[in-house]
Amino acid sequence: MSAAFLHRVCRPDRLELEAEILGKTDLVDLTLSTSGFIKGEKLQNYINRKVGGRQIQQFPIKFAAVATDFETGKAVAFNQGNAGQAVRASAAIPNVFQPVIIGRHTYVDGGLSQPVPVSAARRQGANFVIAVDISARPGKNISQGFFSYLDQTLNVMSVSALQNELGQADVVIKPQVLDLGAVGGFDQKKRAIQLGEEAARAALPEIKRKLAAYRY
Repeated sequence: MSAAFLHRVCRPDRLELEAEILGKTDLVDLTLSTSGFIKGEKLQNYINRKVGGRQIQQFPIKFAAVATDFETGKAVAFNQGNAGQAVRASAAIPNVFQPVIIGRHTYVDGGLSQPVPVSAARRQGANFVIAVDISARPGKNISQGFFSYLDQTLNVMSVSALQNELGQADVVIKPQVLDLGAVGGFDQKKRAIQLGEEAARAALPEIKRKLAAYRY
């Protein structure tokens, strides 16, 4: 979600450069807490700097960051307010990032309720939706380690929601990222970008065909 967020406020040709120069120290602020060992304040501040302090409703293109209400388990789309805070809430992976309090509610990673927020995009007014599925992971031969188990746990928890969302998309792009973890794989960003480009190029014929047949 953060990458999609930056795409709306940066020139497309600068997006890859932004990803390449981004380091762990730009986003990771460690803390001792039973609710998560990363506070998330650095992520929030980073996003707000990149958008020049603009509120979400001030963006030139519609945007929404989807988070999960910790009490109800329902997806909540933030389409106005503090941009950095909304992205921080949408990326608050349980047990990694601390939950985010906005108003009277506590929020965690939007991927738990809407792994690929197609329905949220529809509600924002999108008529033609291209979804990118990076959530699918193998169910066998799970690597040892905290992040590998956490990755698999999150995918198991959200598999039903994932299929429901993907079914509402016009086109689904599926990068071959089975060897890249959803969390903890910060050093593999160049490889992730390459795989994403390959999958997008492979999907271009389908996208062009469906767009040509689509009636707005």
